[in-house]
Amino acid sequence: MTTITMNAKGAVRLALRAAALGLVLMLLPEPAKADPCQTGAYEPIPDCVLQQQAPVNYKGWQTSGWAYYCTGDHPYFYGLQQGYIDSYTWDNSCFTVTEDIFVDGPNKLDVTITNWCLKEETITVTLGCSSKPPPGVASCTTVGGPVSDPGCPQSNVKNYCSRGPVPVCFQTYQETCANKTSYFCTMTFGVAYCLQCGSTGSQDQKRASGTLSPVLQALSARR
Repeated sequence: MTTITMNAKGAVRLALRAAALGLVLMLLPEPAKADPCQTGAYEPIPDCVLQQQAPVNYKGWQTSGWAYYCTGDHPYFYGLQQGYIDSYTWDNSCFTVTEDIFVDGPNKLDVTITNWCLKEETITVTLGCSSKPPPGVASCTTVGGPVSDPGCPQSNVKNYCSRGPVPVCFQTYQETCANKTSYFCTMTFGVAYCLQCGSTGSQDQKRASGTLSPVLQALSARR
């Protein structure tokens, strides 16, 4: 019978290799997600289109924060604050992309990105963007599809802008007409469209009341 012996140095080398392998397995990049428009804790993102962002280069093992914005006639982003999970994707498996729930905005995805590969890589992120405001953004419960701006008196005007040398902005406001009909309106690139406000007390009203989603409540409790 043959007996195999191992000296102390060999045992240490084997232990180090096992530890390194375990670390690599833990840090392996996660795969990119499925269609961002079709994911969510409640239902698919309404009236959603995919908006591909500009590619960004990262050096090997580089980590950096980045902000991406929905623009145009679909300026709204549905993120973790509203309970929508994986409403973005990316094209390179060298990367992990982690959403920062406390820095997101109605039109913004804020993330921390890490390139786990040893050489420079490029990543392109795609957002699921909507023409309808996510829960908690609209000043009323909206019903039906978009209509032209009725031109009634405005209130609750808010502006949302992207960062950068040339900010891209959109504006929201509520209009109340003489017949007591109210609208929640969005103006982007000088063109406005509105959604009629419905009756209060519905399930949608409870979700759009501005309270934290269950995901955000859970994360806030840990802080």
